[in-house]
Amino acid sequence: MSRPTPPAYKTRNWPACNEALKRRGSLTIWFDPAMTWEAAPTGKRGRQPDYSGEEDQKTVRGTVFPTNAIRTCLTMKVLFGMALRQTTGFVESLLQLIDLDWSVPNFSTLSRRQKGLKVNIPYRSSPGPLHLLIDSTGIKVEGEGEWSARKHGGTKRRVWRRIHIGIDEQTLEIRAAEFTTSDVGDAPMLPELLGQIPPDQEIGSVTADGAFDTRKCHDAIAARGAAAIIPPRKNAKPWKPDTPGAIARNEALRASKRFGRTIWRQWSGYHRRSRVETRMHCVKLPGQRLMARDFDRQVAEFQIRVAVLNRFTALGIPVTEAME
Repeated sequence: MSRPTPPAYKTRNWPACNEALKRRGSLTIWFDPAMTWEAAPTGKRGRQPDYSGEEDQKTVRGTVFPTNAIRTCLTMKVLFGMALRQTTGFVESLLQLIDLDWSVPNFSTLSRRQKGLKVNIPYRSSPGPLHLLIDSTGIKVEGEGEWSARKHGGTKRRVWRRIHIGIDEQTLEIRAAEFTTSDVGDAPMLPELLGQIPPDQEIGSVTADGAFDTRKCHDAIAARGAAAIIPPRKNAKPWKPDTPGAIARNEALRASKRFGRTIWRQWSGYHRRSRVETRMHCVKLPGQRLMARDFDRQVAEFQIRVAVLNRFTALGIPVTEAME
């Protein structure tokens, strides 16, 4: 059976999309003079923290401070691909231009505080049930580049990490993100991604590739009351129908065998998963590798990338429709 002809699409909001792309390149940076930049006195003995959120349990025991200074500097670092010392000079110059006498964390403070930084990823809630698109890929953290390794031989063993994301199909913003070592597979992280979605958020469907065709994944999706759009593997066999996830998976297996995988993908809307692959490419646009060497610092750098990408996406995305 021949494949159906894919539809052509046209963009309906070119003026708004062009304006959003221009705003993404704007160098306008706003600093609120009323924001908490330097840490407030704790009223306790010992050295006082210099910046908000100082991780010293002896001086800020039981007190939670915002991390505006550290988060701002590290965001500039990731956004412009700078080293820690360059980031310090860049932020100092920005503060001088707007006549703010705030002190800037030095490179050692930024490195130390990045290890325990918790990043809140902003997102917009879409109306109706959430349709989650899942994907995973690897990202380099150490080792020679491909050309150098092939030409001269690598001087160090290449080290990779795996990033796992789940995006909202409607807003294209990342709603769940995980960062693991390279020995962790794709399927074990799907329940972790679903756990990042608030329990009161209704999930309509979860779309992923065949690597997620496991009992654990289908049971986790069924537990959230969502439909699993996961293609069964080519050598898939029916499972024992003892759980709702197994029953739903067996129905998808029967449909794909009866009508063919091409018809099943078109009927189920599996083609929508290409959007998360495009979003994964955008995650790597700031760089094909992470600059941090420590695992905890790499987690913070990845989360900052996700937060920056979501803010770019919130400025505007193209709205397309199929042409008849």
